[in-house]
Amino acid sequence: MRKVVAGIIVVVWFGAWPDAARAGHTLTEGQKRTVSRWISSQQGSRLADVSDCQCDDDIRQVRVGYGAPFEPVPDYHPYVATGDFNGDGLPDFAVVVISDPGSGVAYRLVVFNGMGRGWSARPVFEASGRNMTRKGLFFGPPRPRPYRLVVGPFESDNTEILVPTGETYRLEAE
Repeated sequence: MRKVVAGIIVVVWFGAWPDAARAGHTLTEGQKRTVSRWISSQQGSRLADVSDCQCDDDIRQVRVGYGAPFEPVPDYHPYVATGDFNGDGLPDFAVVVISDPGSGVAYRLVVFNGMGRGWSARPVFEASGRNMTRKGLFFGPPRPRPYRLVVGPFESDNTEILVPTGETYRLEAE
């Protein structure tokens, strides 16, 4: 519903905010705190960063886009994804963590579900033992709804999809 108040258009929205669990690749301050607290309990672990991907050209291409329907994703980070992964209307987030970086790289996909205004203090899903070099996390358009978190190499069909099952998830080959 639109109203004009003193020459200003005011839009009143009834119902859930449509982008409440919008897809992205940047953690909010609250999400950063949640991950930081959790990772501090994971001895020898750290968040994976862009340099761990060894995929600078792929990241650059995703950020500028491939053309319709693959629009630019300016905040793309291969190891961070946010969105409503389980369809409950709350923003969830996933990160990739590297464990024991000194004794060989071991990647872990870690997912936190949204809970009201905050996030679960502990991950609801972890998948370890995978090599995430030259791979990334992808969520949202142009893929069809319901959106699912996709994990895999850039420009490839050889991916896995995070499928909600109860309060957790399972990875399925696409």
